[in-house]
Amino acid sequence: MSHKVLCLTHSQDYYVTELVDASLAALGLKMVRMNTDQFPLNIQISAMQTNQGINGTIEIDGVRHYLSDFVAVWFRKNQHSNLNSVLTGETLSQATKESTAAKNAVLYALESIFWFDFPFDIQRAENKQLQLILAKECGLSVPNSLLSNSPDAVRQFFESENGNLITKMLTPLTTFMSNPKAFVYTSKVNREHLSKLDSLKYCPMQFQQEIEKAYELRVVFVAGEFFTGKISLKTARSKQSLDWRSAEHPHFCWKPYQLPDTVCQQIRLLMARLSLNFGALDIIRATNGDYVFLEVNPCGEWGMLQKELDFPIAQSIARCIKNNVNIGLSHE
Repeated sequence: MSHKVLCLTHSQDYYVTELVDASLAALGLKMVRMNTDQFPLNIQISAMQTNQGINGTIEIDGVRHYLSDFVAVWFRKNQHSNLNSVLTGETLSQATKESTAAKNAVLYALESIFWFDFPFDIQRAENKQLQLILAKECGLSVPNSLLSNSPDAVRQFFESENGNLITKMLTPLTTFMSNPKAFVYTSKVNREHLSKLDSLKYCPMQFQQEIEKAYELRVVFVAGEFFTGKISLKTARSKQSLDWRSAEHPHFCWKPYQLPDTVCQQIRLLMARLSLNFGALDIIRATNGDYVFLEVNPCGEWGMLQKELDFPIAQSIARCIKNNVNIGLSHE
């Protein structure tokens, strides 16, 4: 019997998928890559339900794989079906919805095998409000936060924080860690902004207390293991930035960092509460010494840490998948 791991990603995703592919191969598992945005144009899925069970196949690049061959799924990204080249208007909209629903219906029904991580757990964990609540319950420090589309509420929050306020979006405009023009970075709220909040009623935003930071940390969590990079900004201008991703690459570098055991245990508790084996966390080391949790990205990027610091993150992901396949754990 084949022992295959289905990798759900998209056509523009490289490097980290290749790293994990090689790491899985070293453990005797074959990764099958499915670019979710290429279904249904270049991928065929079939699933037949009978009283005897389900028989299903996925055909990718002319190769047919049986659903029963997969022992695990690595959920990296799941993008909407891209039918823009063949359809337009209402037909495009409806076909996209139907294709996405069909794809998810077949794939997400594979609950009897191990997922890294399960889509519904990821969807729940992406709730930024829930993250802050659970992080606080697990002992982590969090910034005072306001999610609102009320200009008056924002103005009151601004005054209560003595003008030390930042804002950011709840969802990303990009799937990459580089700084494309469409990316909206964390920004400071100034007093002059308070008179220009009318459009907030159409697009709620997250507002947070601005933490006086010593430095920022990117923490990659893999099944209890930690790979932490300290962001070292080289220029005075970069050091004043609220979001390190807005700095050009030559102006910052990564340095390995060891989190205190207490913070590691608090993060382990949080990840257990979120039912996640993986997460990329953003943490600030405040000037008063506190470690302040900002957010966890359930499918966050980590390739830069493996590349710059030689962290064996891909190997850790592959090992987690292999270990769970070996002991026969399911999502449940």
